[in-house]
Amino acid sequence: MIGNVLELWRIVATATGKMQQIYRPGLPKFVRAGWPAIFAAIAAFAPVGCLERPTTIDAPPPRPFAGAVLTVAVADPSDRDLARLLGRSWAARNGAEVRISETPFDGTADVALIPPADLPKWADAGRLGEVPAERRDPADPYRWDDVLRPYAVRLTTWGDRTYALPVLGEGMVLVYRKDAFDGKDGRPAGPPATWDELAAVAPKLGLPPLPATADRLQAEFFTAAAAYDRPAVGRLGASDMLREREAFFAFQFDPKTGDPRLGTPAFVHVADLFRQMQSHRSRQPDVGAAFRTGEAKVGVLTLAELGRIGPDTAEGLGVAPLPGARFTFDSAGNRRPTDRELVNRVPYLGWGGRLGVVSASCANPAAAWNLLADAGMPDRGALELLADTRWGAGPYRTSQLEARSRGRWYGYGLTATETERLTTALGENVGLGIENYRIRLRTPNRADLDAALDAALRALLTDQAMKPADAMTKANADWKAIIDRQPRDAWQKVARKSLGF
Repeated sequence: MIGNVLELWRIVATATGKMQQIYRPGLPKFVRAGWPAIFAAIAAFAPVGCLERPTTIDAPPPRPFAGAVLTVAVADPSDRDLARLLGRSWAARNGAEVRISETPFDGTADVALIPPADLPKWADAGRLGEVPAERRDPADPYRWDDVLRPYAVRLTTWGDRTYALPVLGEGMVLVYRKDAFDGKDGRPAGPPATWDELAAVAPKLGLPPLPATADRLQAEFFTAAAAYDRPAVGRLGASDMLREREAFFAFQFDPKTGDPRLGTPAFVHVADLFRQMQSHRSRQPDVGAAFRTGEAKVGVLTLAELGRIGPDTAEGLGVAPLPGARFTFDSAGNRRPTDRELVNRVPYLGWGGRLGVVSASCANPAAAWNLLADAGMPDRGALELLADTRWGAGPYRTSQLEARSRGRWYGYGLTATETERLTTALGENVGLGIENYRIRLRTPNRADLDAALDAALRALLTDQAMKPADAMTKANADWKAIIDRQPRDAWQKVARKSLGF
């Protein structure tokens, strides 16, 4: 066939040369003598070309899981739409079937989407399968080396085993109306950099409503407490020495004794700040309404909450890193100003997002892990979920924060400048350069601990006569009682395991 085409072009070129030789201005000989030669050549070779047919066609893509049937369950009913989306996409490409369970995950469904805090409960009970070793090989298309360190070494693990793949990351930032921070007519020139500053501007500017759930309230509470409890330490320099000091990782409890630390000065100080801010919170039913009506002009928002504000209002919003602290408390409870009064921020992670796990009883674990890996591919699923703001998906990969991924973040309706600030702030949240980041409670009894702290905080915020120290002392005592339901040595083992020891 190639030879025929070349011969055709040789004849056409020859004919074209003849046309050039006989062409004279004003003479019709160009048409009579030139083009018939070309048409004759095409007519002569066209049948030859038409008779030749390709001997091969592109092979269909491999479908190793054709006919597979997987059941997917979720821990939170609101995640079923996400499960349907992921399942439908994967099933269509693989010729498989994905069924979404109408009952919460109980350890038996093939695949589940769960909060990071739930992983230890199922792993400790032996209900989860381990992530295949090949998925954690840097050569695998999943690119485990691109997964952020807190996810790769802490949130997806229990003990020395990895049981989950990230599906959604988390994200929380400070959001403010730019017209309230323009430096004019007595308005501040910039957003608050610390939690103390946020409490100070609350009376004039208003805050979003108090978070309705224990998970959401404690995400904000512990984020603030982490900034006051210890200075942030980078991974360079003394990190190797600090890694050997267990007390360095103490936060909600002491890993050596297992005792809770809610009564220490950092937690009491933050409880006091929350009490001060409570009377200046919006009474609107949600964060979006509070910002749209102007009842809230500044506040800490999750990405899901930011996505519900709407593009019309979002155009006037600014984004800044989460507030931090200009002082911390030492082991004796004394205030220590930060070096040069720089803002101290210690990331608090694991409060949101979703992990994908596979049941130990799954009949087709290869298909199940392939479904979860498909949802997190760095060049496809991991990027696509960022762009849909209804999921409030934050980053769990380094590549999700790179400049080439910036376009995925425009769905929040922010300006280009604020979108860049959004990704920068989210990068600070995940502790890219911080060694002593803090992790949400992940012990199997965390639901009881969460409920006790939530009750103490809400009692403080509804009773202005209650002292913050008294509220935190009660919460600490309640935690100790819950912890002491099991032998202390067993609790210490679990507590240390939850910290990665």
